[in-house]
Parts: sequence; structure tokens; C-alpha cells
Amino acid sequence: MRLNPFMGGASRRELEGEMAALSRSMAVISFKLDGTILDANENFLAAVGYTLEQVRGRHHSMFVTKEEAASSDYKEFWAKLARGEYQASQFLRMAADGSELWIEASYNPVLDAGGKPVKVIKFATVITAQKNREADMAGQLGAIRKAMAVIEFSLDGTILDANENFLAVTGYSLAEIKGQHHGMFCEPAYRNSPEYRAFWQKLGRGEYDAGQYLRLGKGGREVWIQASYNPIFDAKGQPTKVVKYATDISEQKAARQLAQAVAEAQAVIGRAKDRDLTQRVPMAGKEGEVADLCNGINELLDNMAQVIGAVGGISGKVAAAADRIASESVNLAERTEAQASSLQQTAATTEELAASIKTSAGNSRQAAALGDEAKTVASRGGAIVADAVTAMGRIEQASTAIADIISMIDEISFQTNLLALNAAVEAARAGDAGRGFAVVASEVRALAKRSSESANGIKELIGNSSEQVRSGVKLVQQAGKTLEEIVSAATRVAGTIADISSAAVEQANGVDEMARTVAHMDEMTQQNSMMADASSRLSRELQGETQALAGLVGAFRLGARSPADEMAANLRAMLPAAKPAAAPAARPLARTAVRVGSGGADGWAEF
Repeated sequence: MRLNPFMGGASRRELEGEMAALSRSMAVISFKLDGTILDANENFLAAVGYTLEQVRGRHHSMFVTKEEAASSDYKEFWAKLARGEYQASQFLRMAADGSELWIEASYNPVLDAGGKPVKVIKFATVITAQKNREADMAGQLGAIRKAMAVIEFSLDGTILDANENFLAVTGYSLAEIKGQHHGMFCEPAYRNSPEYRAFWQKLGRGEYDAGQYLRLGKGGREVWIQASYNPIFDAKGQPTKVVKYATDISEQKAARQLAQAVAEAQAVIGRAKDRDLTQRVPMAGKEGEVADLCNGINELLDNMAQVIGAVGGISGKVAAAADRIASESVNLAERTEAQASSLQQTAATTEELAASIKTSAGNSRQAAALGDEAKTVASRGGAIVADAVTAMGRIEQASTAIADIISMIDEISFQTNLLALNAAVEAARAGDAGRGFAVVASEVRALAKRSSESANGIKELIGNSSEQVRSGVKLVQQAGKTLEEIVSAATRVAGTIADISSAAVEQANGVDEMARTVAHMDEMTQQNSMMADASSRLSRELQGETQALAGLVGAFRLGARSPADEMAANLRAMLPAAKPAAAPAARPLARTAVRVGSGGADGWAEF
């Protein structure tokens, strides 16, 4: 019997006791080797809803569907049991009322003393409720996986699996992410932060986390998800992996951001329409195109505030300038009258200057002739000095040759002295016979010595002479260079005098032209006086327009009191006090039409 391999040599009473215990706790039924039912306990009968009389003698197939009973697998199932092969699994069976029944069962062949199977006993536990719960859970998980993006991780964040929804949201294939770390979906700064490490440590401890998260899809595309990270526990309650269920909320997030940004922008623009430029659209939490839009609005308001501020500053400067123009126009007219009188005096002086310049031109021509003569004389002196330099060079060469001859004489004296010395030595060796020759040798030595001394003296004189000659050559060369410089200077002087003469002629012509110009300037100065009066009137008109501009700019609020606000306030305080300057009396000479403009408007003023 293969009911319990651990029974060993247990007694019959022990076996019966164990069987009784199994019968009390489990559903038990016995069969012939062909599947005919022999017996069944109350637990089994209660589970299937039959009585013992209704099942005894019938085949096991009464508990399965007709399709299963007719299948080859079912026939093979009983063939294995008849061969003594143990079978165990979860089985779907049919109850008496036709309802389905799930059991966890083992079919145990019972062997005789010879090891031959004689019957089959089945021990079963009804697991219908458990199976239904599992099916319900599997159905819910299947529905979740169909509706949501699902991804599984190991406790360290390594990706184990992901469904098609998740892959569609991120743009990756399963092969591209499986085995990679969850950090591939995060921005680098967050991925390397202590906060991210703490996130996975928390999940590794089995702690749940949920919220809205910014993640990166393929190509760095930003994706917002509403997700929950769910640790999965084993039978001992230890976390084994993490499953994340997520929903793509990128569009909703963008829509909410856009709606909020539009509302904030409308509020800021409304304040700007009321001439309040102190408000800006908040940038916190804004990204992508929404951030670009809000930044653009803020930059537009910044630029507008700068323009208004600049206009306020410029209007103040223009007003001050207009007032100054008005007052200075009077002074200009007065100075113009004085200038006209001065120009008349200048014309007379210019005529006198022209006569003087003509006289200077004649003198310059005479000086040019004298310069040419000086140039000729200096050129002749330069040629003479060049000849002297050549002669001094020849003298220097002769002195060098004499020095070479004296050196040769000195060498001969030295050799003569050496021969006389040798002759004296030989005379001494000859004794009395050579005494007379020794006297001659002594005289020869004395003569050679005097020759050498004379040659040295001459050599010294020649050296001094050569040095003097070289000094003379240098001086003559310097004189030659000086004469060349004199010639060059004389040439330049002659050229300069010629230029002066030419310039004097041109000056005389220019002074004549200047005299005519001064006369014309006198006429134009009278016209300028009339134009100064018109400028004064225009400046008073400009003051009025500037005051209106200051009022317009002052209506805008630019935040804290800015330099532009200060200028506008000063302008408003200054303009009413500005008094129009009195126009000077001018004598009309001519009427000239001149085009003038103020504040962008053109007009014609007649002078």
C-alpha cells in the first residue's frame, strides 16, 4: 500500500488509526482498478451531494463532463492508476446538482503483498472557494493589466517584465528595458540623488508608495504617470518583488497646467490693461510649451515696462531740452547779430592778409633760388671730401706696406745676431786662431743689435703714423658724411622752400575765396537769426506735447518708484513753471522756407 511511505513497519492498529484520522478530515473514496466506485466517506458524499447508494458500483466518470470522460487523456489517467502509478493534482469535478466542484486530490494505488495494485483510494480536499478566489483575483489582475501600464521590478529596481500598455507609454520594447534599472526612466539629477536611493530602500523594506511621477520615455520624452509601487510578499511575509500599476496622465497634467497658466495669464493681462505693469505670471510648476508661453508673457510685460520707463525718462529729458532750447534760442539770435558784425571786420582783415601772403610768395621764390645754389656748392664740397677720403686710404695702405718691410728688417737683424752668436761660439772653440774672428763676430752682433733697435724705432713711428692716418681717414669720412647730410638737407630745404612758395600762392588764392565766403556767411548769419526765433516758438510747442506724454506715462504703474517715475514726476512739476522765452528783435533780410518736425509731425516754417 502506497498511502504513506513513512509508515514503515507500523502495526495494523496504527494504520487503521491513521486512516480513520484521514477519513475524518478529508474526502475519501475508493475505486476498483477500472474506476468503479467501491466506497466513499461522508466528507466526500457531502461534497458531491450524493448518497453512498447513488455512487457505489458506478464509474468515476459520473463526476466528470462527458467530453472529459470520452477523451484519451481520461483513459490514460486510469490506465496509469491500474499500473500502480500515483496521480495528484487539482481536478474539476461535477456535483450531483450539476455544479462545478474543484478538489485538491491524490489517487493512490493500493498494492497487495506481492506489490500488485488491487484498488485505488483517493484523498481529496474541496478547494472550490479558494479556486474561485484565485480566479477572481486573476480576473481582476487581468483586467488591471489590460487597462493599466504594469511593470515588475526586483527589490533593487532591476526590470523583470512589463506589459504592452507600459511599453506603449514609454516607447520602448521589452528587450530594450528588461534587465535594466528603473533609473533609466528618471532624470539624471533625480536618479543620482539621496531621495531616489531612499525611494528604493523603502520599497525594498516592503513599504508601499504612490503618487504622481515625472518619468522619461524613449528619446528623453517627458511622461507624467499616476502610479502605485506595490511590494509583493512570499508566504513568510518577506518582500520578493515590486509591481507598479500606472496610468499615463501627461495630457491631463498638461491640460491642468495650461488651464492654470491661462487663468494666471488672464489675471496678469487684466491688470496690465488697467495700466498696472507690476504683476507677472508665476513660473513655479510650469514646463514645456506652457512655460514658454508664460515666459513670453512675462518678457512682453518686462519689455513694455522698460519701454514705458524709458519713454518717461526720455520725456523728462526732452522737456528739459525744450526749455533749454527756448532760452538758448534768444542767446543764439543775439550772438548771431554779434557774429555778423565780427564777420564784416574779418572780411577787411582777410583782404589785408591776402596782400601780405602774395608778398611772402615772392620772397619764397627768391629763397628757393638761393637754396638751389647752396645745394650746388655743398655737392662740390662733397666730391672734394670724397677724393680726400680716397687719398687717405692710399696713405694708409702705404703705411701698412712700410710696416711690413720694417718687420722683415727686424727679422734679418735677429737672424744676423743669431749667426754672430754662433760664430763667436765657434771662434771660442778655435782658441787663439779664432780670436780675430771672434772680434769680428762681436762687431757684427753689435751692428745687428743697433739695426734691430733702429727697426723697432722705425716700426713704432710707422705704427703711430698708421694710427694717425686711420684717425684722419675716419675724420675725413665723417666730414664726407656730414657734407652728404648738408647736401641732403639743402635739397630738402630747397624743396620745402619751393613747397612754401607754392603754398603761399595757393594761400593767396584761398584767402581771396575766403573773403568772398565771409561775405556770404554774413548774409547767412542774418537768416540764422530769424531761424533762431522760429526754433524758440517750436520749443514752446514741444513743451506742451511733452507735458501730455508725461501725463500718459504717469498713468502706468511700474512697481516700486523707478527712475522713470522720478523723471515723470519731476517733469510734471517742472513743465507748468517753464516760461516761454522772449523772441529777439531781428532785422529781416530774406524769406526762406524750411521743413521742420516735432513729435513725428512734419511742418513748414517760413523765415
